[in-house]
Amino acid sequence: MPLRFSSLVIVDAVKILYLITKSNFGGAQRYVYDLATETKKRGHDVVVGFGGDGPLATKLADAGVRTVSIATLERDVNPLNDFKTFLKLLDLFAKERPEVIHLNSSKMGGLGALAARLWNAWSWIFKFWNKGGHPARIIFTGHGWAFNEERSDFERFLIGCAHWVTIRLANQVIAVSRKTREQVGVLPFSWHRLAVIHNGIGTVTTLSRDEALTIILGGQKTAFLANKPLIVGTLAELHKNKGLSYAIEGIALLQKLTDAELIFLVLGEGEERTYLEHLIAKNDLSKNVLLAGNKENGITLLSAFDIFLLPSITEAFPYAILEAGKVGLPIIATSVGGIPEVIDDMESGILIQSKNPGEIARAIAYLVQNPDRRKQLGEAIAKRIADRFNLEIMVEQTMALYKNT
Repeated sequence: MPLRFSSLVIVDAVKILYLITKSNFGGAQRYVYDLATETKKRGHDVVVGFGGDGPLATKLADAGVRTVSIATLERDVNPLNDFKTFLKLLDLFAKERPEVIHLNSSKMGGLGALAARLWNAWSWIFKFWNKGGHPARIIFTGHGWAFNEERSDFERFLIGCAHWVTIRLANQVIAVSRKTREQVGVLPFSWHRLAVIHNGIGTVTTLSRDEALTIILGGQKTAFLANKPLIVGTLAELHKNKGLSYAIEGIALLQKLTDAELIFLVLGEGEERTYLEHLIAKNDLSKNVLLAGNKENGITLLSAFDIFLLPSITEAFPYAILEAGKVGLPIIATSVGGIPEVIDDMESGILIQSKNPGEIARAIAYLVQNPDRRKQLGEAIAKRIADRFNLEIMVEQTMALYKNT
């Protein structure tokens, strides 16, 4: 069935199956949600499959998108469950007969691409199973590469091999940034399969500042806000890759650079909580830093912040930057992954080196001391995101890729 692509609508309805490993609501799940809901609005037959029964399942159901939960699908390697998942995918392809299979996350990328290739071969043999034997187009989005994390050289090599196999099995791979493409483009026979489509963001609605602070701080609101501090904030999983330990050390150094009242709010949860709490206590920052935990619809709470900080060690193309920029917050972020593709240093934000508390402290001090620059940088990033990183562009480019694959 041909895809006749116009600026907003593909005339013929297409069956699209989106697959992702986990059903929490991180960046990759946000991406799947946005694509699934937007393509459904354009009249396509959309199904989303995932492991578990997390927030993604609820949000998709609320949006009227049909979903399939795969009970055996999990992030960790489990040979028995992985084999069961593989068989479940083949069964799912046979029942749904998708024209596009769009895979997300490393685990689903590998298992899904292999199963999709087998399904395509099978459908060619038994043509009546798949609308005349037309194979499904296999798309994989690389939301980041696991070999960028701190691992042994041998582990990085094995992970790189696994990514290469996935790229070879897919018909087309979407890299969410130019940097992401470059990192795997050096693998043999890979470059021609890689297309860059940046993440995009739609309308962002926030609460009033007072409402947001009430939700974040709860009963601690009066104590934390007694001296009317400037608020630096972030939305981040408490994971080593997010560089929050360096941010806390940077806040400690900041006390020596400025007398301004300031607090740092972290919205998110994760495995590093105990370690980060130790750092906060060690640096006597209990009145300056708060790990506020997960907050539902955290994006609506961005109005609580005066400055947005993303101190990540590794990133692909973080939604957090798009969200903060969309609402006009001045941004300080590490120059990793695709972040420099969004932020022009000192024009639409401030870029710093990763793992560098001193640079974090100096960047915050600069914005604290220069309120006019905060306003200028916030306005500049908001315009840049509206012009170049909006959801409509992402969806149109992705649908065009489906057509041309």
